[in-house]
Amino acid sequence: MSITFKQLKTLEDLIPCEDLQEAVWKFNKNDIIPPRFMRVLCKHGGFAMGAFDDDTMIGFVFGVSAIHYGRPSQHSHMLAVLPEYRNHNVGYKLKTAQREEALNRNIDLITWAFDPLQSKNAHLNINKLGVIACSYDVNLYGEASSSKLHSGLGTDRLLAEWWLASDKVKTIIDGHTNDAVKQPPPKGLSINETRHDKKGFLIPVDPDLSLTDDVLLLEIPADIDEMKIANIETALKWRDLVQKAFLHYFDAGYYVNSLQVERDGDTRRVCYVLERLTTPYKSMTYD
Repeated sequence: MSITFKQLKTLEDLIPCEDLQEAVWKFNKNDIIPPRFMRVLCKHGGFAMGAFDDDTMIGFVFGVSAIHYGRPSQHSHMLAVLPEYRNHNVGYKLKTAQREEALNRNIDLITWAFDPLQSKNAHLNINKLGVIACSYDVNLYGEASSSKLHSGLGTDRLLAEWWLASDKVKTIIDGHTNDAVKQPPPKGLSINETRHDKKGFLIPVDPDLSLTDDVLLLEIPADIDEMKIANIETALKWRDLVQKAFLHYFDAGYYVNSLQVERDGDTRRVCYVLERLTTPYKSMTYD
């Protein structure tokens, strides 16, 4: 597969993003960002990059200028890849191109929101790109949108912080390694004990909100979309559990530093690894 990448600057460049938003998220016209608006934002500090198979756009990333921690940054609002082109590192390459362009403009932080229950997306963000997370938004986009991907479980989101010049990110991206994945699984207390039902789905158990160890593990289902189809009530319980755990432990001074993914027989087990902060994360590398 020969995929090429191009920065999107003109209105003509950005027009295919409209069809991709509809194809990927099934948005109606009310939720689609118009190419004209994207062009204005790109002219004033934003960024857009497209991925192409021959002349056909098959993915794009789009970010806007922002301020975090009192410093210029970028908020990456959209990353879209057509389903048939996923698992080919297209999203990863779009993000690394976004990082390179931001560093060229002396921007060292990119943020974006992601669904805490989508384990594959969490793996890309945390293990392949090196983001951390220390804040949680309840229903960031409202209880529902026109996208079927947002149906049933609201729109709770973790905020990814991608510190582009940190030692961690440089090791993962520039060194093409991921020490967090290669090292033995971190030892920590489990926030939630779990078990499987007869169909193999992970059953949620109320989180323990009394823990104070330096490293904690929060397990999530490996495939929340499959669970939504089979048992929406159980999926809703998972949303409540994860929301309750993250809100409590972020407030108590923890942050997400890695994602533990292990095989357990024929199934995957996925755990967020929360570590206690002694100083603000940005201070550990920058101040």
